[in-house]
Amino acid sequence: MIKGGYNGKILRVNLSNGDIQTEPLDETIAHKFLGGRGYGVKILYDENPPRVDPYAPENRLIFFTSPLMGTKAPCCVKTTLVTKSPLAQTILMTFSGGYFGPELKFTGYDGIVILGKAEHPVYLEISNNKVKIKDAGSLWGKDTFETQEMLKEAFGDKKARIATIGPAGEKLVRFACVINERRAFGRGGAGAVMASKNLKAILVRGTNSVKLFDEPKYNAYVTKVRSQFRKSEAARSFSRTGTSYGIGNHNTIGMLPTRNFQFGTFEGASKIGTEACLEHNKRRVACYLCPAGCSAIRAAGEGPYSGIETEGPEYETLWAFGSECGNDNLDAIIAADELCDRYGMDTISTGVAISFAMECFERGLVTKEDTDGLELKFGNHQAMVEMVRKIAFREGVGDILAEGVMRASQKIGKGSDKYAMQVKGSEMTGYDPRGAKGFGLGFATSPRGADHERAYIFAEVGTIPPLVDPLATEGKAKLVKTVQDEQTVVDSLGMCCFLTKSGDPMGLADHAKLYTYATGIETTEEDLMIAAERIWNLERLFNKREGFSRKDDTLPKRFLTEPLPDGPGKGHTFPLDKLLDDYYKVRSWDSNGFPTEETLVKLGLKD
Repeated sequence: MIKGGYNGKILRVNLSNGDIQTEPLDETIAHKFLGGRGYGVKILYDENPPRVDPYAPENRLIFFTSPLMGTKAPCCVKTTLVTKSPLAQTILMTFSGGYFGPELKFTGYDGIVILGKAEHPVYLEISNNKVKIKDAGSLWGKDTFETQEMLKEAFGDKKARIATIGPAGEKLVRFACVINERRAFGRGGAGAVMASKNLKAILVRGTNSVKLFDEPKYNAYVTKVRSQFRKSEAARSFSRTGTSYGIGNHNTIGMLPTRNFQFGTFEGASKIGTEACLEHNKRRVACYLCPAGCSAIRAAGEGPYSGIETEGPEYETLWAFGSECGNDNLDAIIAADELCDRYGMDTISTGVAISFAMECFERGLVTKEDTDGLELKFGNHQAMVEMVRKIAFREGVGDILAEGVMRASQKIGKGSDKYAMQVKGSEMTGYDPRGAKGFGLGFATSPRGADHERAYIFAEVGTIPPLVDPLATEGKAKLVKTVQDEQTVVDSLGMCCFLTKSGDPMGLADHAKLYTYATGIETTEEDLMIAAERIWNLERLFNKREGFSRKDDTLPKRFLTEPLPDGPGKGHTFPLDKLLDDYYKVRSWDSNGFPTEETLVKLGLKD
């Protein structure tokens, strides 16, 4: 029996008929699938009709917290949003830090399951056990910042936390996201799913506390872990740089994607890297009770973007609007990031869509007539920033790019699919797989399409020992599986991934102790990894049901046939088939990439 950590109840809202219900948390599911990502995935698998349209009322939109969230556990801030992706048509798990998740936990609910479609725009107001569906007619068309301000004023409590969509979601941009404060449930188009339900926002305000099974032991262990953070050089360094260190680091090792993945190094990297970012710092920002505080509000300097502020930009945004677009103007990156947050769009997909259009423009596949006169060349930062707006409002060529690069290439034709950098319909993230074979295998096998965080191979990028040769293939399948499973634990427990896997300052053994003291369920590191493997395989089964198989575990042709032209990986392509064969064996899957019956029995998934 679960005796703490979880609140023990889930909120269900049917927007079609206005029905609001509370149901008990299933203790068996909680034990087998943890919380956050795992529990959300189990609900989606059980309840979504097979091959349902992501915009159909039957597609569930699930927000889920973790059993450690809302406690003093460090870095436990990541709320999971689970749904079917309109961009990739796969299962979608997207995560957001900040304060929304802990506040949801304080309302007394572990998660929210939303289905149906309201007749007109609405928002959901959750104040402890009081739940209301309220009219959002005056909010429709407002950007995310305006919406949050208006809702807090109407609610009368500035401590309320809000997750909302912006104009991009309302326009069903396939990579629209959900914004809370300036944090995003970023990838895969969850904002468009939310808009398809006529749901503008969710406001949460809670005053409850989280019950713990053994509070003295839990708090003592939290004190120990926080002491590890204070002593950790890795934590101090990350606190200073955030993820911006990746620009210089990845450029040095030749895997910083540049000009739509044509190159692995960028001549302007120093202008958009850590030191340049620090010069733009205005104030530091931290998620709920985070001892690292890796983020900052940064302001553009003099020039056309003067006065614009954003939180970040973090590595993926710096890369997507920087080297990927051939742009070394940091102020323009800040401006593009601010617009994406304001309109509610994923910065990775937006930047890759623009870089795809830039390569098409330079190759003559798209002309000024198509771009409304914009000179859409690499390095033209004014055109880049304007394209962000055009995509959000589906204007001109922005309407095509709003479909994502896979569908955009199908509309443009002329062989442009060669320049569409995507996996399973989801745009690539900021690592060239020719220069890091583990990252490439992670991209190919990720359940939600191209995705670095589900298999972030720190050992390949030289940041956490024991380091491995990024260009080697031997042993990479086992390494990728291990990292994927570790990340699944981290996601399901609501942890931020950057300081909570390696043991410096925090590792899975710490998670097991905290989970044990919080819930009263004796749990080991091995138990957590078995649960992670169970979750990963269930995600695979979901995608199999949606029609995905080995043929979809692939990478853009550029990586398979065009040797990397620069950097330490010069001359390398990606050996996909060999690595897939190795990976399927390590996962105990068949040659088509499906879990075998023996694997399903072992993991308790046979039924």
